[in-house]
Amino acid sequence: MASSIDAPHYATMLTLIAESKTMRACDTHVDAGLATSHTPLYNSEATTIMMSLYSLDLGELAKAVKISTALAAKLRLSISDFPDRSTGCSAIEAFTGVVFKAFDYPTLPEQARCNTTANVRIISSLYGWLRPDDVIKAYRLDFTSHAGPQGETMSTFWRTNVTDALLAELDKTGETEILDLLPGDAAKCIDWKRVKAVAKVAKADFVEPTDGGRLKTPHSGRLKMLRGSLLRQIVCDGIGSFSEVSELVGADILKTI
Repeated sequence: MASSIDAPHYATMLTLIAESKTMRACDTHVDAGLATSHTPLYNSEATTIMMSLYSLDLGELAKAVKISTALAAKLRLSISDFPDRSTGCSAIEAFTGVVFKAFDYPTLPEQARCNTTANVRIISSLYGWLRPDDVIKAYRLDFTSHAGPQGETMSTFWRTNVTDALLAELDKTGETEILDLLPGDAAKCIDWKRVKAVAKVAKADFVEPTDGGRLKTPHSGRLKMLRGSLLRQIVCDGIGSFSEVSELVGADILKTI
């Protein structure tokens, strides 16, 4: 008989988070079989994007991605290395921003890691849709980068494909609730009208009291930390529904949209 760790916690809720701008080098050796079995859904589209960017000179690249020339030079190195699938790292360990630091995946117990793989998905400006265990390469884009094949922003470019992937995930898993922990630019990758036709969607609208007793939205860094901490508690406690999340953060914070 399989242990409870062998079978991920069943949930009716899928949680969505976004990439961070900071990443590891993703230069660890990856076995060929693992790279093949954990290839991102839209890896071919990501490769096309990176190769199209490589054709730009440094000034054009910096303008398209909205970064400095120095960072553009580093991005060109990442682009050159992108086709090499012998190195990389798992998506959930690749990103190093505040959300991911607060989530602290490397310290999760085994069952929580299984819950993460089963019930968490990452929206990426380069890859579109990522499972936590997908093997990816380092990159330096964001959702406002005009890096699409026709010069469109990445959030516009990915809207149809990411929505299709989300709907397919719901159909495959039977999940009926989506917890949206995405920032605004990442959320634009999804056609929420299509999604809400088949599932319920809620956002965690975090607020904190001021010295005067009023409630305010936390600053960006604090908000990211709260998202990562909430995600950690969700996978550690095996939380799988809006009602259970409401018990953690309060019904006034979890907003159905």
